[in-house]
Amino acid sequence: MLPWLPRVAAVLALGAAVMFGGPYVWNMIANRPKKPEPVARQPQQTQPATAAARPPSTPAARRRTTGSLEITTTPPGAQVIVDGKPRGVTPLTLADLAAGRHTVELKSSAGTVERTVTIAADQTAQLEESIFSGWLAVHSPFDVVISEGNRALTLDDRNQVMLPPGRHQVRVVNRALAYDVVHPVDLKPGDTTHLTVNPAPSTLTLTASETVGVWLDGEKVGDTPLTAVPAALGTHDLLVRRANGGERRLTVTVTANPFALHIDFSRQ
Repeated sequence: MLPWLPRVAAVLALGAAVMFGGPYVWNMIANRPKKPEPVARQPQQTQPATAAARPPSTPAARRRTTGSLEITTTPPGAQVIVDGKPRGVTPLTLADLAAGRHTVELKSSAGTVERTVTIAADQTAQLEESIFSGWLAVHSPFDVVISEGNRALTLDDRNQVMLPPGRHQVRVVNRALAYDVVHPVDLKPGDTTHLTVNPAPSTLTLTASETVGVWLDGEKVGDTPLTAVPAALGTHDLLVRRANGGERRLTVTVTANPFALHIDFSRQ
């Protein structure tokens, strides 16, 4: 047994160490500070490059908003009125007109001319006008008397009259037809301006003591009673025909006022 004694002692010592020292070692391992886990590195975000500071913007130079107008007339010396304000006499240059449309009126002893001009910024527009009298030719389906204001206008054998250029308010009258209308006319210098009188139709109402056929200027318009049949102003031939063949012819004048007629066949 003696040779085994050292071995037995070593085993006993190892067992004692394990029994008594094991808990201590385990406690040391359990209480050992933990190594911090590595933190995942976030990809570094690149900051946008700071825009270079822009120099403070300076206000742009303001564009001119005016233009010029050169005005000449034949003959010269016409008074110039722009947008209702007198500006001088021709020949004339205006350098301070606002860009846009303007009404220019030229007045002289020969008449008045009105024009519309468009002014562009930093540019010069030109207006040349001849101020001469013109002719007014009147065309009407019936005789008329014309006037302007309190002045009668006499037509020649061509139904024309000479007037200054510009805007005119021509009154056209036929008293027999109750026609009285004022027509605006723009007369151009040296030109002939045509005024056509085209009155709206009036109406014809016709009744009779019996039913009869009615013809107006050779065209049948119906049987009585007829109400508000359109008819041109002026003199017309009217024919009424009875069913038994009897007829009656009349001449009627249709005016601007509604025309009405009753025919009594009981009276012969």
